[in-house]
Amino acid sequence: MQAMGRPRSALPLIVGVCLVLVLAVGVVTDSRTRPPREPFDDDSPFRTPVAADTPVDPNSAAMVARISRDGVMYANLVEFAIPIYSANDDTPRFRVSCTIKDWGPCPFDGHRVPIPEDAVPSPGSDGAMVVIDHDRRLVYEFWRAQRHGDHWTTSFGAINDLDGSGWGTYENGFSTASGASRLGGVIRVDEMRRGVIPHALALQSDSVCAEVFRPPAVKTDGTYEGPDCIPEGARLRLAPDVDIDAFGLAPAARLIAQALQTYGAFVVDYGGAPLSVSFERDPAAGRHHPGETYGQLGMPWDYSMIEVPWEHLEVLA
Repeated sequence: MQAMGRPRSALPLIVGVCLVLVLAVGVVTDSRTRPPREPFDDDSPFRTPVAADTPVDPNSAAMVARISRDGVMYANLVEFAIPIYSANDDTPRFRVSCTIKDWGPCPFDGHRVPIPEDAVPSPGSDGAMVVIDHDRRLVYEFWRAQRHGDHWTTSFGAINDLDGSGWGTYENGFSTASGASRLGGVIRVDEMRRGVIPHALALQSDSVCAEVFRPPAVKTDGTYEGPDCIPEGARLRLAPDVDIDAFGLAPAARLIAQALQTYGAFVVDYGGAPLSVSFERDPAAGRHHPGETYGQLGMPWDYSMIEVPWEHLEVLA
């Protein structure tokens, strides 16, 4: 028991404790609420809001009718979701070879590619995977990736600049049919948790035009020849005068509608559905499950259907 005596001032102790608490709270608040830096340059098409007066494609109504014929947009949450990993100078390096030899030089030739030991490609036929090297500001992107002991193979891939445009070049390789970065436009798990998607979206469709594409796309794998085909590289948006709150959308659909209205979305690849949107594979999810974050927002299964107000979608000129 403490002996009785003249009470000492507690002010220094209180001040010290308060200072520690203020500093601690400041650190926690900063790390939890500050949005992570977005990939790609501020002028990247993925990061640039759509101007309200952007012209609409004369064939917009026909294209929208074609891609909306199922009445929904499908969310790629498991089979074709994008596993995204972080790497730094301490991450193990691997040899990566391309199995497709007639698309030009393999972008990984001469590189020791950083891939975390626990990295696993998406379980679908795309075998997609992205590794962000934050120390070197590079994005390593893989299509049909497989590990073979101490090396990896991939059908093809790309090495893109994390501070670049988000669209590849023939020198850097390609991991999507349009040339878009595999990271570009992907809806991240953390964005869904925070309730904001601060970039354009990445879309796939079974109705992409054969041979026809438009910038920022640099190529296409489209096969559809109908007059209502939509080119890879085309940008869609939700009309700027639409009141999103008037539709009573589910949480996930509302987030996507907000992104579509502010930033729009790019058609970046062929897909098996009329229209689908790319999501990050939740690293905490089971092999055949989308994960808790998506489930809580009303997307409890792969290819969850997201209703959007199709009648107000526009394909931009």
